[in-house]
Parts: sequence; structure tokens; C-alpha cells
Amino acid sequence: MVKRAALSRYITGLLQTTYPNRRGFTLIELLVAIVVGSVVVGTLLFLVVELLQINRREEVLTQTQQDMRRAIDYITRDAGEAIYIYSTPDAVVDEGAGTTLLGQLDDFPRAGEVPVLAFWRLDSLDPNNANVQTFFNNACSTTFSGVKENECETLKIRQGYYTLVVYAQQQNTGNDIWGGKSRIIRYELPKYASSGLPSLTITPGYAEPTGATNDFQNWIKGAGTTPRNVSVLTDYLDDPEAGQTATCPTGYLATPANSNNFYACVLEGTTAANPDDADLSVGSNQTLIVFLRGNADMENSPIGSFSDAGKLPTLRSEVLIRGVLDKQPGL
Repeated sequence: MVKRAALSRYITGLLQTTYPNRRGFTLIELLVAIVVGSVVVGTLLFLVVELLQINRREEVLTQTQQDMRRAIDYITRDAGEAIYIYSTPDAVVDEGAGTTLLGQLDDFPRAGEVPVLAFWRLDSLDPNNANVQTFFNNACSTTFSGVKENECETLKIRQGYYTLVVYAQQQNTGNDIWGGKSRIIRYELPKYASSGLPSLTITPGYAEPTGATNDFQNWIKGAGTTPRNVSVLTDYLDDPEAGQTATCPTGYLATPANSNNFYACVLEGTTAANPDDADLSVGSNQTLIVFLRGNADMENSPIGSFSDAGKLPTLRSEVLIRGVLDKQPGL
């Protein structure tokens, strides 16, 4: 009992012992510590977010530059297959009637679409396409007769047909699905759609640009309403700057003349702005230079605005068009 009582007094004494040099944090000290910690953590988070945004901006700039290079490579390869290039997309093809090339096309260009380049190319038949295989498996003499039979035989020998191609620029808006400042649109008017090839069904509005009644330079459309066959090549093209004009080497025609971000230069002397102004000579090649500038900036971007830093260097590509079909000697 004595030992238990002594132990109890000892424990009680320990509990009642005071330590004059030990005390807790005051409320002010806690608030100061919280504020300092918040500033440090906030600064670190800000730096992390900035680094992530900078990294994302660099990725977007790199991706946009790659898209522009792929776009200009596609355009020059496409134009490299051209048979005839117009000096301007809206070239006059019939001066007497005031008829222009694009004025004959239905539903193209629409409002806001600025044509940049127009040419004819020879599209080869794809042997892997089921409709093409069906066409070649059928004998022309048993499937067609008269004009259609001759057309079938010609197509099998040539294994291709002429297609009108037009490149245009369309400004993007906040209401559409596209990102950047503007986009490149490719329009085409082929002689046949893939599904219509076995029956040689000609695309409405199409007319053969060769022969006694029609040619490339003075092409007049056929009967019917031309379809709107368009596709988007890229949607991070820069907008033209106000007051800026296209710059072409001496001896070249700029198309369009009031653009400095997507335009082409066509060598003079190989094509005429007016079909009655000059004649093309056999063997004269058409040299084409394409200029293209992208911009990674976009509206409502989660990584912020690029401002002028989003503009990329202007790409330049030159292509020599070797096609000389249907060119007539000068008088």
C-alpha cells in the first residue's frame, strides 16, 4: 500500500510539473507560416504551369511547321502533275462573253473563299480501286457503243483523265470546327467519280478540255451543275496582313496579288492572263513558285495567345511543269 501511494504521488507530481521554457504557436505565427507557405507553393506551381505552357507552345509551333511543310509539298507535287496552269484562278476564258473560269463553277468559291491557284492535271486510274477493276474487266465493244465505246477505248489507252484543281484560302471563325487563323481548301472537278467510272458517267458540268470545241486556255463547262468537291488541307494558315502584297521574282505573275501568306507566282510568257493577249508555244514549260506561311495562334486557346510569335517563317517551293499537251505554236 505504501509503495502504491508513493507511485501515485510521483505520477501526480509529473503531471503537475510545469515547463516554463515550452510554449505553443500563437495564432499570428500560424497565419504568417500559412501565408509564407502559400507564396512558396504558389510560385512553384506558377513556374510549373509556365514551363508546361512553354513546352506545349513549342509542340504546337513544331506541329504547325510540319503541317505547313506537308501542305506545300502536297501542293507542289499536285501542281507538278499539271498539264496547264492558269495565270490567275479567275482567268477570262471567253473574252467576248466575259466568261471566267471560276464563274462557271457552281457553289465554288463561296463567300470568304479566296482562290489562289488553278490548273488542269491528268489523274491516273487506280488499279487497286474496285470500280477501276470493273471498268478494265469489261470489254468496251460489249459494254458500250458509238461515242461511249470510243471514249472507253481512249480511256483504257490513256489510263487517266483530266481534272480541274483549284486551291483557295478560307478564313476561320470562332463558330466553326477549325483551329488557326485560316485554312487551305482544295477543289476538284474530275471527269468521272469513282462510282461512275464503270458506266462512264461524266461528272455534271464537266467538259473535256481538249479537242476542236474546247481547250485548256478557253475551257467552257459542260451541261449540269458542278458538285462542290472540296477538302481541307490544313487549318493553321496565317491571315494576310493589311497593306501587304505578294512578292514575285521578275517575270512572274502573282496570284492572288494582295496576299503575303499563301500565294503563287506563275512564269510569264508560258500562260496568258487574257486568252487573246498571247499564244503559248510548244515546249514552253510553266514554272510555278508557291509561298506558304503558317500561324500557330488560335482563338480561345487553353495555352494562351501566341501573338506575333505564332507566325512561322514563309516556306517557298518551286516546281517546273513539264506538261505541254494542247499548247499551240505562236502565230
